[in-house]
Amino acid sequence: MDAGGLVEGIARVVAVEGAVAWLEPEVTTSCSGCNASSACGSPGGMGTLTDRVKVRRFPLDNDQGFVVGERVVIGVQECALIKASMTAYAVPLVSMLLAASMTQWAMGRDAVTLGASLMGLALGFVVARFIADRLRTKGSTTLRFLRRADAATVSTKIHTEILRSERCKTM
Repeated sequence: MDAGGLVEGIARVVAVEGAVAWLEPEVTTSCSGCNASSACGSPGGMGTLTDRVKVRRFPLDNDQGFVVGERVVIGVQECALIKASMTAYAVPLVSMLLAASMTQWAMGRDAVTLGASLMGLALGFVVARFIADRLRTKGSTTLRFLRRADAATVSTKIHTEILRSERCKTM
C-alpha cells in the first residue's frame, strides 16, 4: 500500500454465497447535514444518488467469515479514488472541449463545432471506459476489508463525518 491513505466507508453484509459476501454501503448521518446536500443527492436533497448507492451491492471475499447483517469497514486507496474520479469526469470533458475548440478554430461554424463536441464527448466516454477497465484489472480500485464495525468504530466515524460537515458550513 502506498502512503496516500485510505478512504473508509461502512457497509452491511446483505447476503453470503459461499466464498463471497455481498455488501451494501451505508449512508452516514452527516449526509443531508451539509449546505451542499441539495446538490449532492443526499436524502435531505435530491435523493437520486443516495437511493442508487443504497441498493448498489458489491462482492467481497468472505475469508473473514461474515454473516448477514454484520457491519464492516471497507476502504479504497485515496489515489485510486482520485484516478477513478478523473477518469469518469475529466477524460470525457477534456475530450469534448478539445474537439470543440479545435473544430471552432479550424472551421468557425457553430453547427460543425456542436457535432464535433458531441463526437469528442463520445470518444471521451470510450477512452474513460478503457481506462476504468484497466484500473479494475490492476485491482487498484478494489475495495478492501479493513475491520469489523463495532459501536465505538461507528460512533467515531460518524463523529468525524459530522465535524467535516460542520467545516463545510463554515467555508
